[in-house]
Amino acid sequence: MVFFAAGLLAFGLPDHGNAASGSAKRPEQLEAEDLPTSGPNLARPNGGWINAQMVGTRLILRFFDGDKRPLEPNVARGFALFRYSSKNPERATLHREGDTLASTATVRPPHNFLVLLRLFNESSEQPIESYSFRYP
Repeated sequence: MVFFAAGLLAFGLPDHGNAASGSAKRPEQLEAEDLPTSGPNLARPNGGWINAQMVGTRLILRFFDGDKRPLEPNVARGFALFRYSSKNPERATLHREGDTLASTATVRPPHNFLVLLRLFNESSEQPIESYSFRYP
């Protein structure tokens, strides 16, 4: 049996990180996660990222630190204006929903528009961050 296993390794079959080979990654060796590929990823001015994606008829914002690890939003609320090329703009407020900011209004398809996004702290009337991006 040992001869057979050594023969498989000699033919270059993939090593799946078993304990005997010593190639399993320990938690401290894991690399930073990748940002989601669904929706645009916006760089934040103080480091970190925001991922914006349409889920059904709602805009969902997820927040990531500089190492691309998920974190809770450090803003209390947001406001989004959706500018379509062929119809009137739509507006939506965004509120905390777990570890995301989510729109409460229905954003009707087609989801092809320019988004003007403003993020606010709990006590501020002026936005602390502003973004504009094309979706998708």
